Amino acid sequence: MVNIDYIMDLLDWNNSIEKQEQGIALAKDVKCINVFLQPGCYKYGKNVWDNCAKILSERTDEELSPYLLELMEWLQDLNWPGVFIIIERLKVFSGDLLLTPYVQIINRIKDRPENDNTWLDNLTILLDNTELRERLDHSLFNFLKSRYNNVWNKC
Repeated sequence: MVNIDYIMDLLDWNNSIEKQEQGIALAKDVKCINVFLQPGCYKYGKNVWDNCAKILSERTDEELSPYLLELMEWLQDLNWPGVFIIIERLKVFSGDLLLTPYVQIINRIKDRPENDNTWLDNLTILLDNTELRERLDHSLFNFLKSRYNNVWNKC
């Protein structure tokens, strides 16, 4: 078994492509994938986030299900490395599995006194997930759809 610190060292975007690819390949055998959820270690920081997103995007819906809230937290800032990889993965995620955590995080944001409009708007991109969209409560869908149209209007 390979040490997770060794893998994380390889994933750093300052390394050669070959080393990064080696780290991604080694990460396929890691069972506890929570280590790849926006690691905040002083040593790695955002330098590994893009590669961590690649690793996570290759996992099955079942493997990712326990971490859906954390994956959606990645959408707080569209400048964060790996965010668009995570978005694309969540767009094809099972609507049945995604529905409850999605509604939870939307309601959590809406209920905060300091409503994070940017994060809320970013989360509306997941309306591109047809299965999720079809399962949303009508009023919540309409609320999110109007925000989606203002942010992601694809003229």
